[in-house]
Amino acid sequence: MKDFSGRVAVVTGAGSGMGRAFAQRFAQEGMRVVAADVQVDALDRAVAELTADGHQVVGVRTDVSDPVSVRNLAEQAVAAYGKVHVICNNAGVEGYLDGPIWEATDRDWNWTVGVNFWSVVYGVRTFLPLILSHGEPGHVVNTASMTAVTRPANMYGITKHAVMALTETLYADLRSRGVPVGATALCPGIIATNLFLGSRNRPAELRNEIETPGAVAGREKRDLMHARLAEGMSPAEVADQLVAAIRADRLYALTDHDWDDRISDRFGNILGGVNPVVDAVPQTSTGNGKVG
Repeated sequence: MKDFSGRVAVVTGAGSGMGRAFAQRFAQEGMRVVAADVQVDALDRAVAELTADGHQVVGVRTDVSDPVSVRNLAEQAVAAYGKVHVICNNAGVEGYLDGPIWEATDRDWNWTVGVNFWSVVYGVRTFLPLILSHGEPGHVVNTASMTAVTRPANMYGITKHAVMALTETLYADLRSRGVPVGATALCPGIIATNLFLGSRNRPAELRNEIETPGAVAGREKRDLMHARLAEGMSPAEVADQLVAAIRADRLYALTDHDWDDRISDRFGNILGGVNPVVDAVPQTSTGNGKVG
């Protein structure tokens, strides 16, 4: 898809961070934008700013983990502009970071997978038929992560591997049918966003009733990672790269090369049948010549 002017883009997670930058960049390209977010105050600010700049934009409060809410988003988009050309499945949370994966509760899984993966399934399933229906060029953007192409270290990474697999499958299905619709797996690295503040929007019914053993360590990790992200690439720069990737019809859109060694190491281990080196507690002698 090379011509953006007059087309319609739907962007989830558009209240702040990358989603906000994507909405603005699409609008600058002459697109009409439907901005969606679960956080109403952030969404209202984003819509007000874009409108004040003279862009055509409507906001729809959307819980992307709820298929009914996503269908409502699609209905509102069609009601506003008649068609959809680009769906940008961008909403995401940092998810469970509170200990080893086997200690995660059903609520941890439902929250993390619901927002990071099921939202993409719902977005593709709901919007792609609309994009295909008018026969005009279109594009599906699924925000994955550099953790989707490196060895995952937590539940967030697991969900992003799933997003990558879904997008690769989608790309092949679209190509096999010869339709003018592309698919891109966007893989951001360290970007200056509020990703690690995602717990602020965790629904009450998906919060653990009893604090898990690793909850304190998880909060500390979130604080450290939030500070690290603050020094990262600007969302506006990612938005520029995304527009270029859509124009070039690229499946894989990695924001930088800082993760190249980790990508190479992972696939080298897989092809060579070599176990990865992981951070671990050093083994200690048991006093009987064995380690434990």
